[in-house]
Amino acid sequence: MKRKWQVISWVIFLFSISLMQAQTFTMGKKCQEIYQRTETALEQDAYQEALNILVEFSDECKTRDARELRSVAKAEAYNGLGQYDDAIREADLALDATKGESLNAWFQKGIAQNKKGDIEASRSSLEKVMSLTEMNQNTPQRASNYALMGALYSRQLNQPDSAFYYLNKAKELDPGNPDFMIQEGDIYVHMNQYDKAFQAYDNAQAAGKDDLEIYIIKSEARLKQMEHQYGTTNAQELKSKMTTQEKEVLCTDMKKAIDMGWRDMNKDMFVALVCN
Repeated sequence: MKRKWQVISWVIFLFSISLMQAQTFTMGKKCQEIYQRTETALEQDAYQEALNILVEFSDECKTRDARELRSVAKAEAYNGLGQYDDAIREADLALDATKGESLNAWFQKGIAQNKKGDIEASRSSLEKVMSLTEMNQNTPQRASNYALMGALYSRQLNQPDSAFYYLNKAKELDPGNPDFMIQEGDIYVHMNQYDKAFQAYDNAQAAGKDDLEIYIIKSEARLKQMEHQYGTTNAQELKSKMTTQEKEVLCTDMKKAIDMGWRDMNKDMFVALVCN
């Protein structure tokens, strides 16, 4: 299984939740946990696995909010599988559930239309995303909408210029939001620009995001940097190739995350092998 986009999938999940704050939020903890498993599968490009998980989600979670998230996730999975008619069908179900106001559904529909060669329809769908965003009079929600668009452009279309364009709009509206700084760092990690990524993460910490999540994010990013730099994911090989300083920086973040409650067997084994 690929280990990429672990953070940005969580960002997209959080932004999807924030877009529904104006409504009564009616999806319970169990449904959120199932949905997060779906998001993890999607970020690993495990599209069929995501669809399988959504069967459980469908059985357990029947509110309008859940129907929207389910259909949007299915649309993304079908887009990943190249089943664009199915993606459009699911996007339309999400739009029916939200009376045409699901930004993520319009985005997924636009991707599917573009892949089918219907450029005008795709442009219209993506313009709808912009229209809904700009009509929102709630400044923090509008900022989150822009950030969501940036996350989707980065994750699904691999268009960092567009991702930064929308993310910068979000930051202009809500400049002190550490989640946007984290998202900036995630994009830089994907571009293998690690110095910029860690500067963004440090900015998020300085803005108050000094919790378990930021140490997990930094640990994952530093490990990815080492794997990219040395061309291996094998812990024993990394141990032999990493410098003393590189080990110290990576292990400091990992140990901090574990001390704060991070439960990941693979990371526990890595720390035991590399950091002690």
